[in-house]
Amino acid sequence: MAQLLVSSSAGAMGSVLGKLGTMLSDEYKLLKGVHDDIKFFKDELEAMQGFLLMMADVEKPDQQAKVRANAVREMSYEIEDTIDKFMLLGESDDSSSMFDGFGKVCKKIMKKIADIKTCHKIAKDIHDIKTQVKEISKRYARYMVNEPSRSKNENFDPRIRAIYKDASDLIGVDGPRDEIVKWLCNRDGESTCQLKIVSIGGYGGIGKTTLARQVYDKLRTNYECRAFVSISRSPDMTKIFSSILSQLRNQEFAQPGDLHLTIELIRTFLQHKRYFIIIDDVWDIHTWQGLNCALFRNDRGSVIMTTTRIYDVAKSCCLSYGDHLVYKIQPLGVPDSKKLFFKRIFGCEEKCPSNLKQVSEDILKKCGGLPLAINTISSLLATGKKEEEWYSVRSSIGFAQGTNYDINTMNYILSLSYYDHPLCLRSCLLYLTMFPEDYDIEMERLVHRWISEGFIHGEDGKDLFEIGETYFLELVNRSLIQPIHISYDGASSCRVHDTILDFLIYKSTEENFCMLLSNHSKSVSRVRRLSLMGNEDQESVEKLDLSHVRSLGSFGYHLEYLPSLAKLNALRVLDLCSCNGLRNYHLKYIGRLFQLRYLNISLTNITELPREIGYLEYLETLDASGAELNELPESVTRLKRLARLFVPKQTKLPDAVGNMENLQEFGYSINTFVQSVKFLEELGKLTNLRKLSIQWDTHELEEASCKGEKLVSSLCKMDECKLRNLHILLYLREGDGFVGHPSIPALNSIRSITLGCGRISWIAQWLISLTNLELLVVNGAEMEQQDVNMVGSIPTLLEFRLLINSTGLTINGGGFQQLQKLVFNVSTTELMFEVGAMPNLKDLFLGIQLCNYRSSATGGGFGNFGIQHLSSLDRIHVKIDCRDGRAADLKASKVVFKSMADAHPNRPTLEMDIVFTDMLQNEKYKHVA
Repeated sequence: MAQLLVSSSAGAMGSVLGKLGTMLSDEYKLLKGVHDDIKFFKDELEAMQGFLLMMADVEKPDQQAKVRANAVREMSYEIEDTIDKFMLLGESDDSSSMFDGFGKVCKKIMKKIADIKTCHKIAKDIHDIKTQVKEISKRYARYMVNEPSRSKNENFDPRIRAIYKDASDLIGVDGPRDEIVKWLCNRDGESTCQLKIVSIGGYGGIGKTTLARQVYDKLRTNYECRAFVSISRSPDMTKIFSSILSQLRNQEFAQPGDLHLTIELIRTFLQHKRYFIIIDDVWDIHTWQGLNCALFRNDRGSVIMTTTRIYDVAKSCCLSYGDHLVYKIQPLGVPDSKKLFFKRIFGCEEKCPSNLKQVSEDILKKCGGLPLAINTISSLLATGKKEEEWYSVRSSIGFAQGTNYDINTMNYILSLSYYDHPLCLRSCLLYLTMFPEDYDIEMERLVHRWISEGFIHGEDGKDLFEIGETYFLELVNRSLIQPIHISYDGASSCRVHDTILDFLIYKSTEENFCMLLSNHSKSVSRVRRLSLMGNEDQESVEKLDLSHVRSLGSFGYHLEYLPSLAKLNALRVLDLCSCNGLRNYHLKYIGRLFQLRYLNISLTNITELPREIGYLEYLETLDASGAELNELPESVTRLKRLARLFVPKQTKLPDAVGNMENLQEFGYSINTFVQSVKFLEELGKLTNLRKLSIQWDTHELEEASCKGEKLVSSLCKMDECKLRNLHILLYLREGDGFVGHPSIPALNSIRSITLGCGRISWIAQWLISLTNLELLVVNGAEMEQQDVNMVGSIPTLLEFRLLINSTGLTINGGGFQQLQKLVFNVSTTELMFEVGAMPNLKDLFLGIQLCNYRSSATGGGFGNFGIQHLSSLDRIHVKIDCRDGRAADLKASKVVFKSMADAHPNRPTLEMDIVFTDMLQNEKYKHVA
C-alpha cells in the first residue's frame, strides 16, 4: 500500500495519509468545518508525498529543492502530531473504569470538560496548519520541480583509484591475497583445470576491489584472456558487455551494439579459452544473473571473481558452481592499521610526535580497521593540521566538511550503499543513530522500537515483528550492521561500524531525524528524536522544545538528568534501559504520555510503577526485566493493546492477568510459584500468547502441589491455542515432586529448557519426549559422559550450552545430528570431537580457564580437540580467562587455536576474547593479550 510507505526522507507522510483516511470515515465525529479541512489535507498531502518520494532518490539535490523537502517533511510531522491528539479523543473509551466510586464520577465529568476544550484547540490547530500548507503550496508552486540531477554516475567514480593503486602503497592485503591465490591453485602453484568462482563480500570501503585487483595482478599471466569491470547501482548492461568483450579480445573499446549479439560473441570467444574475469561491486542478484549468461563454463581452469556488499548476492554468484569460495574480507588488524595510518602522515609510526600518539590511537579505534576510513582521515591530517584539529577529527569524521577529496570519496562510497536501500529501510537504518558507538543493539529491542515509531506496516495480516526481523536481516545481508551473539536462529544483536555510524549521523542531522547534543551543530525548531549519551549539560537539554519528541533514549549509566515527562506529549518510545540512576520519581508523569507505545525500564532501580500507567491506552511493550520491581500495579491489566510484558522473576503480578487478551509475549522467567492461585488460573485465559518464559521452583512452598496443578492446567490450555515458544527454567531437588515423574507434560510448545539446579539424569526421559525442544542449557551440576550421550540423542536439538564443571567429555559420531551451536564454557581440560560428530554445527564457543592449561614447554598443553571433524563449522569463538594463568601459556594458546582454525578445511572465522589479563602471573608478558 503506497499510502503506508514510511521513509525518513518522507517524514511522517505515509502514516498521516492512512490516518486521514480513517478520520474521514464515519467512525470519528468531526466539528463543523474540520471535515473539509481534513479532506483538503488528504488531497494536498498526496501531492506532497509524491514530491518527497521523488526527492528521496536524489543524492545531491540543489539547495532550493532541499529547502522545499525539509519544509514539507517537517509539516508532515506537525500534521501527524495534531491528528494523533484528535484520534486519541475519538478512540477514547471509558478508561476510568479502573477507578471506583466517587473518583470514577469525578474523572468522567472532568474528562468531558477537557475533551470539549481540547477538540476546539485541535480544530484551531488544524485550521492553522491548513493555512501553512497553502502558504507552502503557493511558495513552491505546488511542489513541482524540474527533473532532478541524480548524479549517480556522472562524476569520476573514486572506486577506480582502488583498481589502479600501486601495490607498494597497500598494507594488510598480502595475507588475504595469498589465501585466495592458494585456493585457486594446486600445491605446485599451477591453476587447476576446473572452473572456479570466488565471491569477495564486505561493506563499502573495506577493500574488496583492491583485494580483487591484487589477486588479478598476481595470476593474470596464467590466463589467455582477462577482463575487469565495475558495476554501478543502475548498470548499463550493453556497455558492460561491450567492455568485457573488448578487454577479452584486447581491443579498443567499441561502441555498444546489440545486447544479445554481444553476449553470444562473448560466449563463443570464451568457449575454448582459459580466462580470468572480475566483476566488481555486483549490487543485486538480477544483475548477476544477466552477467552470468555470457560466462561460458569450460574445463580450462578459468576463474570468475565477483565482489559485492550483499551476502545473498555473494552466495548467488557461487550457487551454480561446484568449486567456489565465498570470502568475507575482514577489517585490518591493529598493527596494519597503524602502519597504514602513520605511513601516510609521518612516513612511519616512530616519527609521530608524542603529543599525538593517544589521539591517533583514538582515531584508529574509530576507523575500526576500515582501509577507506584510515586512508581518508590520514589524508586529511597529512595537510599539517594543528593538535586541536586532530581532536576535532577524533570527535567526528566530518562528512559535512566536503573540502577534502578523500572525505568526498568516502562519502560517495557509503552513499552508494545508503541510496541502494529501499525507502522503507532508510528510516530503520537512520534509527541506529539513537544508539552510542560500539553499543550492542538487541534485535528484538530495535525491531519493537521501529514498530512503535511506525516504520513498519503489515499487509494481509502479516506479523509486524516478522517483517521487522526481515528488515534487520537485510541490513546484516547488506553489510551495514555487524551481527553478534549469533544463535541457531540467527543474530540476536548487532553493532554499527563507527565509520558507518558517523555517516548515518550526518544523514540524520541533514534530515532532522534524530538529535545527539554532542554531535548536533545546527539549531532546529523541532526535536523529533533525542538520544542522551550521559554527557549532556542539563541547561542545554532544558532549552530544547521537546513537545514533539517521538523517541527518547538515555544511555548514561549514572543518570544525571531526565527531562520531565510532562513535556513529552508526542512521545512514542521511552527507552531508559540500564540507567542506574533512574528512580521512581522520574516516572511521576508517565500517565500523561498518551501516545506511548514502548517503555523500557529494564536493568534499572525502579521498584514501583505509578498507578497512572493504566492510562497508556496505546502501550504495546513494557519491559521491566532486570529492574527492582517488587509488584506490578493492578491498573496494568487495563492496557488492552499491551502485547509484550517482561518483568523480573521476583515481581508479584496482578491476579486479573486474564484481562490482557492481546498479550503475545510474557516473561522473563516468571517465578510462577510466588504468584497467587488466582493468577495461575487467569494465565490460561491468555489465548493469544505466543511466547512464555517461566520458572519452576517449588522450594519450601507448602502449597506447591496445588499451584503446580493450576499452572499445568493453564499451560495445557495455552498449548492448545497459539503458544508456540515456552521456556522453562527448572530448579530441581530430590523430593520436590518432579524428579522421576515430571509434573509438566511433553507440551508441543516447549522449545527451550534451562536446568539451574539438579541432575540432568532425573529428567532424561522427559527431555527425549519433547518433540520440539531446540535449546538446552545445563548450569546446575556435573555432567557425565552418559548424560552427554543422552542429550545427543534428542533429535530436534539445535543449540546446547554446557556451563558447568565437568570431567573429560567426548562427542561421538552418532550424536547431535541437527545441532548448530555449541557453547562449552567449563573448566574441563579434556574435550574431543570424534569423526562424524555434530555434522551441522556452525558455531562453536569455547570458554577456557588458562590456569588449567600449560604450554608444551611446561608439559601438557592444548590438545587437538578434533574440530577438524566438525564438517560444517563456520565460526569459532574462544574466550580465555587469564586469572592465575601464565603469560607463556596465553601466548601458546593463541597460536594453537589459530593453527586449528587455519587447518580446518572450511577456514572458519576465529574470534578470541582475552579477559583478566591483569591477573596473569608473569607481569612482563601481559602485553601478549
